[in-house]
Amino acid sequence: MHRQEKVDFYYKNKIKDFGIVIDNFADPHNVAAISRTADGLGVEKVYLYYTYNKVPDLKTVGKKSSSTANKWIKFEQIKDLNSFVNEKKKEGWTIIGADECTGAENLTEFKFPGKCLLVMGAEHGGISPELRKVCDSFVFIPMLGMVESYNVSVAAGMFMYELFRQKGKGLVLRKRSKNTLSRSINR
Repeated sequence: MHRQEKVDFYYKNKIKDFGIVIDNFADPHNVAAISRTADGLGVEKVYLYYTYNKVPDLKTVGKKSSSTANKWIKFEQIKDLNSFVNEKKKEGWTIIGADECTGAENLTEFKFPGKCLLVMGAEHGGISPELRKVCDSFVFIPMLGMVESYNVSVAAGMFMYELFRQKGKGLVLRKRSKNTLSRSINR
C-alpha cells in the first residue's frame, strides 16, 4: 500500500459522528495526550473551546505527549459557541458533559448516542458554565480511593475506550509485530 492510500484509509477508518470538546485546558500536554488516545481509538476530531486559557499551538508543544498524533487528528477551534451548538443541534448531535453532577449516568451503564460530542472540562474548573448549559446529559467514571478525580487526559482515554468498545466494531485494527509491541510496553 502506498503512503497516500494509507493516509486515505486512515481517515476512512474512524468512528464517525463523535468528537471530543476540550474546554479551556491549562496544560497543552493534556490536549496532546488526548489526541494520542483519539488517534489510537479511531476518534476523528477534537474541538478546542478556549475563552480564558491560551489555545495551545500543537505544532510546537505536546510532541512528546502526542507522539505525533497531533499531525493526524483533526482539530477545530470553536470561536462562536452559540453558532457551533446551533449547527450541531440542527444536525442531530447530542452534547454530553463528562462530570459527576446530580443526574449524571455511570459510564459502565451509559450508551453513547448516534451523533455525540463529549465535553471534557478544564483541569481545575471543570466544564465552563456556558458549555454546561448546552449539555443534553452528563456521564461520569466511577472511582474508588481517596483522590477525588482522574487526570483529564486519563479520563478522556477511558471515555474514548468505552466509545470504541461500543462503536468501533467495524474498524480495522493495526497489525502489531512482537517487536513493536515490546517497544511500546517498554516506554
